[in-house]
Amino acid sequence: MVGLAALVGDVEQFFTRHLGKRPLQRGGAIADVRAIASLDDIDRVITGSGLRAPGVRVVKDGTVLPQDRYTSPSTLGYAGLTDVVDPAKVTRLFRGGATIVLGTVDLLLPRLHELCKNVEMDVGHPVDANVYIAPPGANAFQVHCDAQDILVIQVYGGKRWTLFDHIVPNPAGGRMLPGLDAPSTVYDLRAGDVLYVPRGMPHLVRTDTSSSVHVTLSINTLTWADLLTDLTARILRSDAYSRPLPMGRDVARQAEPLLKQYADELAVRLADSDAAALHRAIYSRPAFAEGHRTGLLRDALLDTPPPGRPDRITLRPGTWPIIANPDATTERPGATPSATPSAAPGAASGVTPGAQGRGEAVRIEVGGRAFQVAPEVADACRRLLGGGPLPVEALSADPAAGARIAEVLLALGLCTTSPH
Repeated sequence: MVGLAALVGDVEQFFTRHLGKRPLQRGGAIADVRAIASLDDIDRVITGSGLRAPGVRVVKDGTVLPQDRYTSPSTLGYAGLTDVVDPAKVTRLFRGGATIVLGTVDLLLPRLHELCKNVEMDVGHPVDANVYIAPPGANAFQVHCDAQDILVIQVYGGKRWTLFDHIVPNPAGGRMLPGLDAPSTVYDLRAGDVLYVPRGMPHLVRTDTSSSVHVTLSINTLTWADLLTDLTARILRSDAYSRPLPMGRDVARQAEPLLKQYADELAVRLADSDAAALHRAIYSRPAFAEGHRTGLLRDALLDTPPPGRPDRITLRPGTWPIIANPDATTERPGATPSATPSAAPGAASGVTPGAQGRGEAVRIEVGGRAFQVAPEVADACRRLLGGGPLPVEALSADPAAGARIAEVLLALGLCTTSPH
């Protein structure tokens, strides 16, 4: 299983010496890039997937070309669409010197999606991927910095990265930095090489005499502003802050002496936010909505898991369950765990055995879905969240109960079996 260590080597050293500070280049880190994305995979996305314009940009000499230059009307799925990518138009623009950018293409490439989710589990921030397909001599973008930490994997050909010895402290949504005067270092990448570029580090990227394909994994860094904004919004939804402001000719003058009281109360409540509140604020974000789901429908069609019990289970990559506190229960003991309408059809039969246990059912939310499960199932989920995989026999003192817990988590799509 390819994850962060395969890309950066020693993960602890990467966190302490490089993350957010300095670049890291690893030549030949990926022995077989086809295990992540092959040229056939990428061609299939462009020429055979019915890709629509929001998923692709075409760029030439620093200019993003209008969508009508590379899309055509289509009756895809019997719907009249006007923004379906035209493979012939895209290929013609590529031959004319334009770079093709596939955005968040990991959703269409299962192995790349799995890599993103594996890395996400290591860094704790959302991760997605873009693919850049560039002709010889291309310079799609001028000097700029990104708002994300990025991991570049060269898939085909070569590319020259010029990184400037400068960090923009607040890159926001990314910035163009033409005419930047700072020392720089050149990194030449060949297929299988990996380059880490810190968030906010300006760079210029060019192809040489060959075409190039590279994958960029973007670590969509969450900030303290993101966390505090979410926590504050949740607190402000309480009744205490729904009271109306004073009425009269000068509302601002009347509100001024009360502002400090409300602000101080808000600060105290923010500071008292517990681990569960922080977990919900971070992992209920849309970017964490779905983990790696490959195999769910296949397992349902084949009525798997097959005979025999798994030895070990682990959370599916990119799955961040939000588990209610023990006092936030809503169902009585022995109730069948249920799911919202968005849950996988057919899951109920797989979760029934785990509904029977001690105490009341506990609510688990993940990816816009919600389940009610037995407390021992929730306990196992917490332990897996703290770091898995876990042997099935370690899920309960009773081997049969441990097997039932594993069956529930597998049927809900929260877990997958893990090799020894």
